[in-house]
Amino acid sequence: MSVFQDKETAEELFGDLWNRMIKETEFGEKLKKSGITILFVVNDPDVVMYVDENGPLFGEEAKAKVPVVTMKMSGDMVHQYWLKKVNIPKALAMRHIKAKGPVNKVLEILPLLKPGQKLYPEYCKQYNLPMDD
Repeated sequence: MSVFQDKETAEELFGDLWNRMIKETEFGEKLKKSGITILFVVNDPDVVMYVDENGPLFGEEAKAKVPVVTMKMSGDMVHQYWLKKVNIPKALAMRHIKAKGPVNKVLEILPLLKPGQKLYPEYCKQYNLPMDD
């Protein structure tokens, strides 16, 4: 069973997290400068989310976009990533995370996400998500 109780919870949490990162940190500006757009295809729960410097889009709106990078992974892998418990190169090599698009762009994204990793534990508390294994 996924750490997220349902799709709506995951969309609400990540919608808020990405919007805060874009509005309250340097993430939005850096994302805009880099030209990177990301499509996340998550299973368990099934969530499709597109992120650019304007914020996240979900579902059919997200599917209609053409991203620079597409990342596929489980909801639990997403959760572990935001808790800083995933080695991305290793997860990519083991296919726990599948990335499509220029690999250099995938690796360019990683340092930009650090502000979200600082914010994520408060979401875990708010949504009653486990923070240890």
